[in-house]
Amino acid sequence: MKRVTLLCLLAALRTSFSQGSESCENEPLCESTDGPHDLECYYVGEIENGLNCSWTPGSHHTNATAYTLNISWLSRKARNDVKSVITTSTYYTIQRKNLYISENATIWVETTDQKNMSQRTRSITLIPKESERPKTPLNISYKRMTGQLHLKYDFSEKLQYELNYRKPGTANWHSVDLTLYITPLELEQLAAYEFRMRCTYVSKVSLWSLWSDIYHVPPELVDMPLIHTPVTELLHNDGKRIITIQWENPVTAINATVLGYSISIARILANKINVNQTFDTVNKECTFILSQGPFKFRVKAFNSAGSSPANEIAIPPFNQLNLNNKINATPHGNNSILISWHSEWNELPKGYIVDWGPIIGNETRIEHSEKIKKQRSTYNLKGIFQPKQRYRIMLHRKTEKWKNVNNTEITVGMVDVYALEGTPRSGPNNIMVTNISKTSAMIRWDRIPEDECQGFLQGYKIFCYLNKASETNTFIPISVNSSTTHYMLTGLLQKTVYAVQISGFTKAGEGSRSEAVSFATKEFDDGELHKIAAVVSIAIIVFVFLVAGSCLFLIRRTKKMFWPSIPNPGNSLAIQIIGRGSSLPYLDNELLNLKANSPLVGTEEELESLHTIEEVTSTLTDYGLQENEQYNATDQEPGSDLHDKPTVIQITDYTTMENFRQIMPTITSSDTVIQANRSEQECNDQQSDSLIQTYMKQHVGQMTIQRAEDNPLGTLATSDPELVKNLDQVKVAQNLHFQLLLETNY
Repeated sequence: MKRVTLLCLLAALRTSFSQGSESCENEPLCESTDGPHDLECYYVGEIENGLNCSWTPGSHHTNATAYTLNISWLSRKARNDVKSVITTSTYYTIQRKNLYISENATIWVETTDQKNMSQRTRSITLIPKESERPKTPLNISYKRMTGQLHLKYDFSEKLQYELNYRKPGTANWHSVDLTLYITPLELEQLAAYEFRMRCTYVSKVSLWSLWSDIYHVPPELVDMPLIHTPVTELLHNDGKRIITIQWENPVTAINATVLGYSISIARILANKINVNQTFDTVNKECTFILSQGPFKFRVKAFNSAGSSPANEIAIPPFNQLNLNNKINATPHGNNSILISWHSEWNELPKGYIVDWGPIIGNETRIEHSEKIKKQRSTYNLKGIFQPKQRYRIMLHRKTEKWKNVNNTEITVGMVDVYALEGTPRSGPNNIMVTNISKTSAMIRWDRIPEDECQGFLQGYKIFCYLNKASETNTFIPISVNSSTTHYMLTGLLQKTVYAVQISGFTKAGEGSRSEAVSFATKEFDDGELHKIAAVVSIAIIVFVFLVAGSCLFLIRRTKKMFWPSIPNPGNSLAIQIIGRGSSLPYLDNELLNLKANSPLVGTEEELESLHTIEEVTSTLTDYGLQENEQYNATDQEPGSDLHDKPTVIQITDYTTMENFRQIMPTITSSDTVIQANRSEQECNDQQSDSLIQTYMKQHVGQMTIQRAEDNPLGTLATSDPELVKNLDQVKVAQNLHFQLLLETNY
C-alpha cells in the first residue's frame, strides 16, 4: 500500500511534464492487457552497461506501434526532470550517462492506440544501482535414477535458486528452493515431468533472474531390455561364426521415449582384463562376426533422462567339430602341456589367444587365457592339470588390433587332452532290454558322462550271464565302439533267465560295471503262439466234425440194425400195381382209406409200436397161407399142372417189399397166363371178393385173440384202439392180397 500511495503521489507531480501527463486519479493501478504491461527495468552484471527496460506489448500491438518510455527523477538535483524516449520495440536500454544511479527514478511506458486513447503501464520506482538482476541459470542438465531427478547447473553461493516443476498438461507449478549444487528431487518413476529454474542474490536486494527454458523430462527407464536367444551361423571359413542378437523394450518402457541403445561386446579373457568394444545404435538388433571363443554381450536403453539397467548374456565357446585336433597337445606331467600348430597363413597374425579349461558335463569352463603377441608355432601352457580330468584347449589368431573385438579373431583349432588317463568310474546308466524273443534280445543304454570316463572312452563291453547270482556261465564279453548305445544279443535259450552288465573301457583299462539287469526269453515268439492256437483250433473243429459225423453214422447204423423203419404199405409199388389191376373194388377202396389214414408217418414211438403189430401179423399170415394151401389142394382140378405151383413165400419184417421182390419174377413169367385167363378171372371176381371178405373177418378175429394172448399186459405202444385196428387190417390185407394174387394166377 505504501508503494501504491507513492506511485499516486508521483503521478500527481507530473502536471508540469511536457507530454501533458494525466492526474493521479487517472493512473491505472491494474494494467490492461490491451496496452503495454509488465514493465521491468534492471541491469545485468555491471551498471555501466546501462539500465535495461522491457515490457509486454498489448493486444493491439503492431509493428508500427510507437511506445514512449518516460523516466522521472525525484531527487533534489533532478527535480521535475522527466525524459522521454520513443521506440517501436518492447525493449530499451537507458545509457549510463542518462542515469542517476543513486537516485530514485520513476519509469513507465505509454502508447496511443488507433482510437487515440492513451494506454500505459504501471509506474515503477527504483534506484538504478540496486536494480541488478542475476543471469539466468546456465548449463542445466538432469538425470533420472531410482525415482530421483538429479540436476546439474552452474552454481554460485551468492545466488539463491528456485525450481518449478509439474506434470505435462497441468497448470500449477510446484516450487522448490535449491541450496545444493546437485539436489535430488523425488519423483514418480514412470511419470513425465517438466521444470524451469531462476535465481536471485542472497545478500542484497535484487530482482529474480529470468526463468530458464522449460526442460521436458521423460519417464524413467526402470527395466532392462529383454534379450532374445542369440542366433549362431557358421561361416564357410572355419573358425568364424556370425552371432545375431535381438532385443526389445520391456513393458514399462512403452510410454517412455527411448532415444537409443548402448551396446558392448567383450572378449572374455580369464584372469585378464576383458577387451571391450562399445557403440550406440537406434536399432534393436546387431550382428557380430566372432571366433569360437567366449564373449559377453551387454545392452541398455537410454533417453534424455538417463539409462536403463544393463542386461547382458554370455556367449559360450563353440566346439566346431571340423576344428578338432587341428592343433597338437602333449602333456608333460601335471604341470605343463605343450601345444603346437601350423602357422602358414597369407598374412602375419597380430598375435594369438589361447583359452583352456576343464570340461564339466557338456560345458567347457574356460579358466585360463594367454595372449601371445609374437609369431610362433608352439607354446607351453603352464599350470596345474588334474589327473583323470579332461581339458579343452582352443587357439585363436588375432587379425586386427587388440582393442577391437568384432571381426578381429579366427579360431585356429582345438583339442581335448588328459594329463593322465584313468578308467571309467561307473558303467552306463538306464540299461533297458527290449524286443525280447525266444533266442534274442535288444540291449540299450545311455552313454557314460564325460566327467565319469576319466579318459578317452574307446568302447563298451557287454556281459551276459545265465544266472544273475553266478558269473560262472558267462558268454564271451562283447565289445562295441564308444559311439554305439545298443546291441542285439542272439543265440539265447528260450524260456531262460539272463542277467546283463555293461562297462566302459579306456586306454587305462576297463571301468566299473553297471548294475545287473535281468530278463527272461520267451517260450514262443510273438505270433507263434497265435499260429499254434490257430492250428489247434482248426484241428479241434475238424475232430468235432469227424466225431459228430461218426456218431451220426453209428446212430443211423444202429437204428437201422435194431429199429428198422417200416415202409408205408400205402406207398408200396406192389400194392399200387395190384391196386391198378385188382378186381376187388371193395378191397381197393379199403386200401386207399388205409393209405390216407396211415399212422406210419408218425413219431419214433409209433414206429416202434409197429414191430409188435408186425409180429402178430406175421403169425397170422403164416397161418392163413397154410390154410390156403390146403384149400387149393382140395379144390384143384385133375390134370392141372402141379409143376407151375410157386414156392411158399416166407414172410419177414419187411413183408411187403420182400414179397414183392420174390413174386416179381413169378408175376413176370405169368403175364401170358394172366392174359389168357383174364376172361375167366373176370367171371370169378365177384366170388373172390365175397371169399376175401369172409376170410378177412375170420382172420382179423383170430389175430385179435392171438394178440391178447401174446401181449396180456397191453405193451402196445399206442393207446388208440382205432389205430391198432387199422394197422392190423393193413397187415392182414397185405397178406391176403398176395395170397389171392397167387391163387388167381395158379
